[in-house]
Amino acid sequence: MSLINPGKSTTLGLPSKNTVFKTNGIYKISRNPMYIGFNCLTLASMLYTLNITVILLGVYSMMIYHLIILGEEKFLEQRFGDNYMEYKKTIRRYI
Repeated sequence: MSLINPGKSTTLGLPSKNTVFKTNGIYKISRNPMYIGFNCLTLASMLYTLNITVILLGVYSMMIYHLIILGEEKFLEQRFGDNYMEYKKTIRRYI
């Protein structure tokens, strides 16, 4: 779902080129819809298998995603300044 609305901004990692700050579509609900999707799939796998290895790896991956989000937020604060800060005040990190 998060790939429907980003336009041409579908690169992984932090962009090196100028990008457009998007707040429409699914980004009106969450600042990180892609990571919500990853976490939902991970959680579903953990619950479906009830395998300790899958559960531990799932928890680890969710923690890593969270750290990635924190890094992306710092980048976005620097790139978009006050626009991003206002967006952060109104739209939650997850849901």
